[in-house]
Amino acid sequence: MVAQAVRLSNVDIDNALRNKDFEVLFQPIFDLGNGALARVETFIRWRHPTLGVLPPGAFISFFETQGRMSELTRYVLSEALTAYTSWRGPFAPGFSINLALTDLSDESFPSHLSVLMREAGFPVELVTLECPVPPVDADIAAVSRQLQRLAATGARLAIEVRGRANDFLAAVDPFPFAEIKTGGAAILRFARTVRGPGLSAISELIELAAQKNAAITAVGVEDQASLSALKGLGFAAAQGNHLGKVGPLAQFMPGHVNEVRGHLGLEPLSSDDLAALFRTGAPVLAASAQPHEKFADDQGAQRGDADG
Repeated sequence: MVAQAVRLSNVDIDNALRNKDFEVLFQPIFDLGNGALARVETFIRWRHPTLGVLPPGAFISFFETQGRMSELTRYVLSEALTAYTSWRGPFAPGFSINLALTDLSDESFPSHLSVLMREAGFPVELVTLECPVPPVDADIAAVSRQLQRLAATGARLAIEVRGRANDFLAAVDPFPFAEIKTGGAAILRFARTVRGPGLSAISELIELAAQKNAAITAVGVEDQASLSALKGLGFAAAQGNHLGKVGPLAQFMPGHVNEVRGHLGLEPLSSDDLAALFRTGAPVLAASAQPHEKFADDQGAQRGDADG
């Protein structure tokens, strides 16, 4: 269902938030060095009582025009926290949510995040906030101040960039992001063919990530050819349907780790090691596996591909 075909009202939003009609789902992100689960990213869909299941692309723009994105962000954060702790408790690898542009001007959000995590007894450093790139006419100084407030909570910050590294990434100071995410058809097509105009865009981002000591993650990996090329290009982690589809956390089973390790050309872990991965308080990767250079403890919840 396309966004233009959906007729929504503020009453719909009120009812959905009250009745918890928004469902949080997750997609795994994997370390390309050792196949470890780096974290899970939160996505959202709306189970509307009369319109059926709506993907983000069908309702996000309405939230934006009604000035209610901050409500949705806070809802997603709370529901993701509940779902994640039910699955994993207050332990690594952690989860991420996607912020909206309005969250980059919401001065109350950092304190909201801190209070929520403190009351839940959840380590805020296991939360990654995936930030959108501000528009070209944004007040960079104001955005930078908000990013510093977010970073001061202890949460990790990531930013998703499509195409070339833009002026914002070069201008924001101090650089607050622990991770740069990128994807899109052009970049992944380049990864499959290892030629073409995508080279300069990837090179710019990888160079910037290295300069800023930030990890770089590929988004939307759909086939083995792309995955095989990404590690050699300098990517630290990746996500996409080839590695794991968006769904409930219960669908992610220990054997999935060995599937990913197989995609990466790594030896499978033993059944004991796999069981340890999902034992409360266990490390993200069993000790028998050789760790890669650390990739962190470590709009998605709001991106239009969330139903994919």
